[in-house]
Amino acid sequence: MNRAGELPLRPSSQESKMVIFDINLFKRSLTASVAVGFVAVCLSGCHSAAYKKRADRETNRILGKKVQGVDNVEWADVDITLPEPATLEGLGMNPENAEYLGKEAELESSAKMIPLDEALHLAIQHNRDYLTQKEAIFLQALNLTLTRHAFAPIFAADGDVTRQSGARTVDPEGVETEVIAIVAENTVSQNRHYGVSKLTKTGARIAADFTSDFLKFVIGDRQANNSQLAVSVLQPILRGGGTTATMEALTQGERDLLYSLRDFANFRREFIVGIANDYYFTLQARDQVQNNWVAYQAFVKNVEREMALAEENRRTQTEIGQLRQALLNAESRWVNSLSDYKSQLDAFKITLGLPVDDNLVLDYPELKDLRIEDPGVSRNDAVEVALVTRPDLQTSKDQIVDAERGIKVAENGLLPGLDLEVNYDAISDPSDITPGLNLKRQNLSATIDLDLPFDRKEDRNVYRAALIGLEQAKRSDSLNFDNVRLQIYDDWRALEQAKRNYEISDLGVSLAVRRLDEQFELADLGRGEARDLVDAQTDLVNAQNQRTATLVTHTLARLRLWQNMGILYINKDGSWIPQLAEEGR
Repeated sequence: MNRAGELPLRPSSQESKMVIFDINLFKRSLTASVAVGFVAVCLSGCHSAAYKKRADRETNRILGKKVQGVDNVEWADVDITLPEPATLEGLGMNPENAEYLGKEAELESSAKMIPLDEALHLAIQHNRDYLTQKEAIFLQALNLTLTRHAFAPIFAADGDVTRQSGARTVDPEGVETEVIAIVAENTVSQNRHYGVSKLTKTGARIAADFTSDFLKFVIGDRQANNSQLAVSVLQPILRGGGTTATMEALTQGERDLLYSLRDFANFRREFIVGIANDYYFTLQARDQVQNNWVAYQAFVKNVEREMALAEENRRTQTEIGQLRQALLNAESRWVNSLSDYKSQLDAFKITLGLPVDDNLVLDYPELKDLRIEDPGVSRNDAVEVALVTRPDLQTSKDQIVDAERGIKVAENGLLPGLDLEVNYDAISDPSDITPGLNLKRQNLSATIDLDLPFDRKEDRNVYRAALIGLEQAKRSDSLNFDNVRLQIYDDWRALEQAKRNYEISDLGVSLAVRRLDEQFELADLGRGEARDLVDAQTDLVNAQNQRTATLVTHTLARLRLWQNMGILYINKDGSWIPQLAEEGR
């Protein structure tokens, strides 16, 4: 007869063999494997999207609080949610069929016209550099979550399951014939560990560990009882202890994020002025195309007229040659300026985050709306405003505080090491059939660890460098204030210079127009010189281009003055606030 759970083998002529297989142990092992597999599936079931969502939520919560301390920056300004693809829907059509654009006129006649405010909005939403700046802010806040996490309770759990299989021979009782039985043995063992640790602001590290033969308890082995509870507290008393030294990494991380947000506020102002700069320079390039085209057409008419006079022997071939050469030069200037305009327009599309193939033109009437306007503030008042409102100057002062705090941290590093460690252990009694901890079996110990290193050169150098760092921070702060004053002075001079250059170029246009009219009259009388006519026509187009350039320069100089004063406030759509818009647009 066979025992339940035994698998008999057919005996040979010399011996009989039998394998003993423990079905109950197999079932318990299978249950354990299923339990471990279930836990693994649950852990892996946490989809990566959930991690992204939690990271975004925590990071945005930090940014939402930090931006409250930064002027002209809101959470929406640093939100990295990807916008909808850029589109030209809703923009008006170009009403002009500009002959001076040559072959490009037909293409631009069906183009969308984009005004400055819409260009600013597109740039804020789609410019690659701007998006990268926002992502840099987000990544810094994301790193701060990890720095903060060091002071949060940190939980951990791990374990392992081991299954061993073997066989041994036994002499079964009650069997009359000589039989050799082979008994299969399967052993399942596991270790389970749970832990939690927390770093306090004083530098104390509190840790608790709990181990339990949990898996055997799950599969019903009530004899299993191998558990342990351990709690330890490690408190640095001298070196590494105290709030200043312990919290330095977190404190500096929090302040660095604030500084970055201030820098971003400056970046936004600079970015918007840069977009306006590119917008107006592109319009200026288009205006030069028009001026050069008008000059070219004037030379065409001049050559035709002079050729007619030459047929009457009223012009020499030398004069005709001069006019023809001037005609070729005028055509070359027009062709080159047209190519330059189209290149600037295509580059501006990329700046806005649009495809180069998009057919658009800038709102060229905006160029005609530009005026020479007084900034409405004196130079000294502009300096005083800048010294109060500039966020980079606030950062400069705060970095002195950082350097002073760094000295205290370095001084702490010069102290000897003196740590107090307290340990508490409670273990289970293997002979106790009730699974769990036996708090009567406990151990409490306290240790004081003294470290007196003789080699302190590295700590000495860190401390000396911290002292130098404070002096450098003070000098940097003084230099930054002087540089701000210099910026305002330069902006003011650029504004005055552009104003005077505009007045000169405007007067130059008037003089060139009178000179050209005079040369036409002399030519009609047969008394004019071809060279004088060429010079007058060339001077006129140069004066017209210069007048447009100085008008654009003055407008941008006024915007840069507001920017460097720290009062060019930027709206969410990229436009500047109405009272500044009256000054800047």
